[in-house]
Amino acid sequence: MNTPPRAAILSVGDELVLGTAVDTNSRTLSAALRDAGLEVIEHRTVRDELGAIESAMRELAARSDVLVSTGGLGPTDDDLTRPALNAIVDGGAPMVEDPVARADLESWFAGRGRPMASINLRQAMRPRSVRIVRNPGGTAPGLHASIGACSAWFLPGPPREMIPMFEAEVLPAVRPAGAPMLAKRTVQCFGIGESALAELLGERMARGRDPEVGTTASGSVVSIQVVARGPGAAVRAEAEAAECAAVAAPWAFAGEGGSLAGSVLGECRASGVMLAVAESCTGGIVGGMLTAVAGSSDAFAGGWISYSNELKERELGVPRATLEAHGAVSREAVEAMARGAAERANAGIAVAISGIAGPGGGSDSKPVGTVWIGVHDARRARTAARRFEFPGGREIVRDRAAKAALQLARWTLRGEDAAMIWERA
Repeated sequence: MNTPPRAAILSVGDELVLGTAVDTNSRTLSAALRDAGLEVIEHRTVRDELGAIESAMRELAARSDVLVSTGGLGPTDDDLTRPALNAIVDGGAPMVEDPVARADLESWFAGRGRPMASINLRQAMRPRSVRIVRNPGGTAPGLHASIGACSAWFLPGPPREMIPMFEAEVLPAVRPAGAPMLAKRTVQCFGIGESALAELLGERMARGRDPEVGTTASGSVVSIQVVARGPGAAVRAEAEAAECAAVAAPWAFAGEGGSLAGSVLGECRASGVMLAVAESCTGGIVGGMLTAVAGSSDAFAGGWISYSNELKERELGVPRATLEAHGAVSREAVEAMARGAAERANAGIAVAISGIAGPGGGSDSKPVGTVWIGVHDARRARTAARRFEFPGGREIVRDRAAKAALQLARWTLRGEDAAMIWERA
């Protein structure tokens, strides 16, 4: 059996080392290289320091057949990937201006009606023995070099530029000949824990099975990952993903690239209803998630950020007696908020959220993380509410509350129901 080529990933940037930015590139590249049939042996992150970058390049290239580096290709003094590479492959000889890179730069700025600063011409420079990798989405071209026996690729850091270049240029060049056909599908789930989902999937997750089924969790969403290899991989992966989605219903809401907001809007369109929201502790997060979906205006009417009790009363018609007797974080309050939002927006369905996101404000009966979510279904003149206790910091509580509200709206539209892991009686 042939040994797969070994690949390494290098990320360059002070912001990555200091933790002020998250390195998502390494994860994206690692998964893609693995799926292409390479063995990823190392991720390394270095600061914007010439010696550190050069040393990392030399060490990783010596151990790998393929090196993919991101970052450090901008026009400023702290963009040092280019000179570090030049020191390795050409001994620090004067670099040359690449005519194609310069033409692309001039075209990029002209197309936006902006003058090009002279500093940007640094991006058209390359080591003499290196070729340019054109960047259709930005000003920083990539570089391709041979460092000994290693095929080394250097790409810009922004994912919106890096990913298309990687997929168009790097993957076809480094994919091993005869690598097996591979197809991946994803099923996203919300409201169920990873271990509970694994129990539902059962033997589907057995090692060595094809299609291969696994789970990952991120942002409170648990995803089922399906990978099929060999002839007919796409058909088998699609069928397996559909079966997994059926097993994971009703928590499963979309495939890769989908969102809870997009799923809810799709259900609204299918049902012929408009959606409205009334948010307190989430402060507009649900509305933001919905309007982030292109074309949402045909299914989302709008909403209210009713943070104060006065606004809940004045704008949504929540009775003052309800707020005084039960408080804003209560079943009674969110049910009244949801009904008021539906009536005032003339919407077929409305969701309302009120809670204690923290870090302060909790009590023994309503600890930090307590959130009530109400849903009013005008079609059936039915209102219901659920109580949650979300663990985590303020932003995690708010994010989970917003997603839980969308999931409850989705279930209401579909006539489905289940418990979520954070629900409390």
